[in-house]
Amino acid sequence: MVDTLTTRPRRDLALIGPLMLWVPFAVFIVHTLEEMPGFATWVSTHFAPLTTETFAVSHIPLILLVLLCSWRATRPNATTGWVVMAVAFQWQFALNAVFHLGTAAWFGDYSPGMVTAATVALPATLLVFTWQRRERLLTGAQLTAAVGIGTAVAAAAIGVLFLG
Repeated sequence: MVDTLTTRPRRDLALIGPLMLWVPFAVFIVHTLEEMPGFATWVSTHFAPLTTETFAVSHIPLILLVLLCSWRATRPNATTGWVVMAVAFQWQFALNAVFHLGTAAWFGDYSPGMVTAATVALPATLLVFTWQRRERLLTGAQLTAAVGIGTAVAAAAIGVLFLG
């Protein structure tokens, strides 16, 4: 199996391969559903003012972006860049989980999103990264790029909480 920067030959991954690249999208949907009712109020209490409407509207393009990455990563002859982005988003959800759990401990209250962070995002990240390693989907450099991109996305997502 030769992996190039432009295309990645498809292994016979049956159903499990494409499903694994849909995990970031599924995690995002479930996590956002937990956050939606109370996250804006929680952010307004601990960081900067945020309305539920702003939170919801800002998530629409993000959800569509993760959907696009998962979809493109599972297409026949998908470029490795789409796989890197799907893995990057999954890494971002792991860092987001650390944020939720850390702020819940720091502030001593429920951080909306922490339940799915702990029970969905962290196990899903372990699953995706273990699968990626076993299948050798990405090279070391590509995986490093995915982790770097995911870290930057997580930092930006946390950073916007301080904007008022």
